[in-house]
Order: sequence, then structure tokens, then C-alpha cells
Amino acid sequence: MEETESTEKHGGTRHLFCFKLFKNRQAFVKAIKVPGADAYREQHVWSNEDLDPTPFSERNWRWYHYVSLWWGSSFNPNDWSTGSSLLSIGLTFGNAMGAVAIGALLSSVAIVFASRPGSEYHIGYPVTIRASMGMYAGYFFVALRSLIAIVYYGIQAYYAGNLVSVMLRCMFGHRWTGLTPFPISANITSQAFAGFMIFYVITFPLMFIHPRSIHALFFWKAIIVPPCAIALSAWAITQAGGISKFSLGTSGVTGSQLGWAWMDGINIILSGISPMIVSQPDITRYARSPSDASYPQAFANMLVKMLIYFLAICTAASLQVIYGGAPTWNLWDQLNLVLNHNWNAGSRTLVFLVAFAFAGATALTNISANSIPFAADITGLFPRWMTIRRGQVLCALLGLAITPWNFLQNARQFLTFLGSYNMFMGSLLAVIWADYFLVRKGNIHIPSLYTSDPKAPYWYWHGINWRGILAWMCGSFIPFPGLVGSYDVNLVDKSTIRMFQNGWIISISISFVVYYILALLFPVAIYPPAHSEECITRGYLSRQDFPGVFPDETWRPLFSTQSKDDLDMSITVSIGLNETESKKDT
Repeated sequence: MEETESTEKHGGTRHLFCFKLFKNRQAFVKAIKVPGADAYREQHVWSNEDLDPTPFSERNWRWYHYVSLWWGSSFNPNDWSTGSSLLSIGLTFGNAMGAVAIGALLSSVAIVFASRPGSEYHIGYPVTIRASMGMYAGYFFVALRSLIAIVYYGIQAYYAGNLVSVMLRCMFGHRWTGLTPFPISANITSQAFAGFMIFYVITFPLMFIHPRSIHALFFWKAIIVPPCAIALSAWAITQAGGISKFSLGTSGVTGSQLGWAWMDGINIILSGISPMIVSQPDITRYARSPSDASYPQAFANMLVKMLIYFLAICTAASLQVIYGGAPTWNLWDQLNLVLNHNWNAGSRTLVFLVAFAFAGATALTNISANSIPFAADITGLFPRWMTIRRGQVLCALLGLAITPWNFLQNARQFLTFLGSYNMFMGSLLAVIWADYFLVRKGNIHIPSLYTSDPKAPYWYWHGINWRGILAWMCGSFIPFPGLVGSYDVNLVDKSTIRMFQNGWIISISISFVVYYILALLFPVAIYPPAHSEECITRGYLSRQDFPGVFPDETWRPLFSTQSKDDLDMSITVSIGLNETESKKDT
């Protein structure tokens, strides 16, 4: 009886609270506002707990976590189809692997560069971009990345939904393939839609896991997925009679066309990995030390890209030898092809395991490449209302709302458009690297990234670094006419189209040089006015007790939940890590 009365009492209290919450506007606003946001009352909000530098207690990503991140993330349907489709641009098997090697090497170098600001100062992309583009101009580049992340999230989920559909076919056979079909106007089959929704329901709870706690899943993913991909490829090669039997990728273009096909292939590899490179600070901010996040990632990326593209190309070529007809590039089409010709227990088991592994891998790739970057961006845009967790949930909801299968109706033109995004991101990376490594010599003043003081070094001209904007525009729009030619070859000449096909490399080169020259002609402030006379030494601020803060400053993150003792411990350990890093650099 007492328990019943207590339950009714607490239940009534909860109902009363909910009633007051939604009846009173001020109570509702207070409830959804990010904790601590009132500290910026009647001021512009530059920070919240997820935008502040990552506290030491949350810097728990070690080198093997980053290795597992790349080892697992690269095994996804998008990379699989990219690898096998390299043959469609005229490259032979050997030339395709050569282009992959160069593209993987260049992307590994880019990963080392992009990882540094986040791992040194433990800040994400939305805050890092303020240093290079300005406090207000940074918002534009944050919004640009967030919009594309939504589209990519939905598309990757759609790819995974097709794999779930393959899994269900393995389980239920004709009862699955015999589902009532959708009308053609739906632009999606009933099986693919069901697989998509099942994938969404199962993976949606992952959006509530904070990035600081997600690394264990990447570790298990790296263990489970590669053996399944290797097993599929080995089975296909064996059934085809060996690599010597391949007819796909044995003849290709020659002469100058071969050289341009190589460049196109390299650019395809770089463009495919560009979103992950831009998003590096959002992951490396959780690194225990910079060495954990730099070279281990580079080596892992180099090896895994070579492996995944080799397996993808071999599988596509083998299946054509076995079954004939046109080559199949998409993983789910390849798996369905195997089932069409081998409906037995062994084949169904292998296909199910491969589809299951890749679907799970895609879920985690979606987190690292899309939902975390979007969440970081939306938190940077609306710090008073959004957090990383809220942003991840919103990304998943918006990825569903855009109905990604409709985007892919004209797949070639749409993917060409997405490819142009990577050209814009390449220009942005060039500005960030030129500013961080050459102009600032690795020094970022953390307090100046969270202030409305117009005298701070990152306010430039009214919060806009016009040098960065101009350099970004030069790198982005010089190859841009080639994008028009990709839709209609009659509008521009062939050389213009080739510039676009090599847009990532061209964009980075142009923006890097332009920004550095502008910064030499029109110098920027490196330190705040109080320290403007100090000598600028490479990486000086990164080696401080609190990275990015001068020794005579007492600045601490506004939203830090650490006690003073925790902060002191964090600084003590940070000193030891900095000394270790200095010895390694020496």
C-alpha cells in the first residue's frame, strides 16, 4: 500500500513537472538550454562543455584506438565500390594499385598535418577554424561541413540498409524477395526500404554515446570486419581460378590518357578520404598525446587503403570471370550475385557474415565521418542549445528526413556534385595548414578563441580573416569551371575538365601558396596584445602547462567540470607528456 502511494505521489510529481515545463515558456527554455550557458547571459556564446578544450580525464584515445579507427572505417561499401570502379576510368589492375598507393601516401601525409592542432591543443574543428578564418567567418565553414555531413550520413545509412536487405534474404529466401513491391515512383524497393529502417532503428542508440567513449567499438570493428572481406575476396579469386584469369583491368588507356587516368585515380582516392581529414581535430582532441594521433594513423591509413582497394578490385574482377556479364561495383550487388548462382547453406552463411560485418562497419564509419563532425559543427553554431550528443541525434534524424535514395536517382551527377565539395575542403585544409605550420609556427592562443574582445588575434577584420577567405576562393574556384564540364562536356574544353578531375591537389596547392604570400605581405597577429613583443618560437604555446595558455595567465575552461585538484593533476601529467614529446622531436 505504501509503495503504491509512493509511486502515485512520485508519478503525480513527474506529471506536474512536465505540465509546468511545457506551460511555462521560461521553464521550457531553461530545461533545454545547455548547462552553464547562463554564464554568457546577454553575450555572444563562444563556448560550452563540448567546445572547451578536452579535459585530461577524457583524453583516453591511445595509438591503437586510432589504428583501429582507420583499420575498421575503411571497410565500408563506399570505399569498396570506389576501389573496384577505378578500373572503369581506364586503369589496368597494376596501374589502379599504383594510383591507390600514391593516393594513400598523400592522404597519410595529410592526416599527420590535420591531426596536429587537435592533438596539441585538444580542441575540435569548430574552434580550430576560428584561428585561421576568424571568429565570425569560421561559422560559414562550420555550416558548410555540417550540411554535407547530413547528406553523407543518410547515403551511408542507405548503403548499409541494402546490406541488411541481403542479410534478410539469406535468412528468409523467397519470403524476403517476395515482399510486396513499392511503386516505381518511390525510387526504392520495399526490401531496401525495410533494410534501411531496420538499420536505422538498431543503430540509432549509438548516437547517444559520446565520442570520448566510442573508441572501444572501433577496436572490435577492426578485428571483425577485415577477415570477412578477405574471406569473400579469397573465395571469389579461388572460384575464378586465380588472378591470372582476370579479364577486367587487363587492358586500359595509353599515352597521355594514361597519365591523366592516373591523376584522376589519385584524386578519387584523396577525395574519398577528404571528409575524414577535415574532421581530424574532432577525433584527435581526445588523444592522450600528439604522438598517439599522428604517425599511427598515417601508417594504418596507408596499409588499410592498399588492402581494401586490392580486395575490392580482385572481387569485382573475379565475379566477372565466374558469372560473366558487366562488372558489378556495389558490394550488395556482388553479394546478391553470389546468392543468385549459389543458393546453398555455405554461400548464404558467408554472404550473411560479410553483409553483417560491413553493415556494422558502416554504422561506425557514419559516426566517425559524419555524426561526430556534424555534432561538433552544430554545437559550434548553437552552443547555447546544442551538445555533442544532441547533435549526433539530430544528424541521424535529418539523415532520415532527406530520404537519401532520392538523392541517388541520378547517381553520377549527384556524386559529381559531392566530389566538388572535397575540392572546397581541400582549399580549406590548405589555409589551415599554411596558417598553423608556417605563419603561426604551431602556436594557438586558446583564450583568444573564446572571447569577444576585438583586440584578440583571431578577430582580424570584424571577425573575418580576409586573407584566408581570398586564398580559399582562389583554390576552390579556379578548378570550378571543370565542374560545369562534368555535367556537359560541350560547355568547356577538355583541359578545364581535367583541372576539376585533379581538383583536390590543385586546390590545396593554390590556396596554400596564396595564403602564405598574403600573410607575408599583410602579417597577422600571432599572440594577444599583452604578449605581442614575445619571440615567436615553434610550438611554444603547445608546450605550456596548460597548452595554449601563457605561463602568467590564469585562464581555465569556463565549463570545466574538473576540480582544482583535478586541474593540477592534469597540468602535472601534461608537463610530463610535453617533455616526452620534446625528447621525441629532438
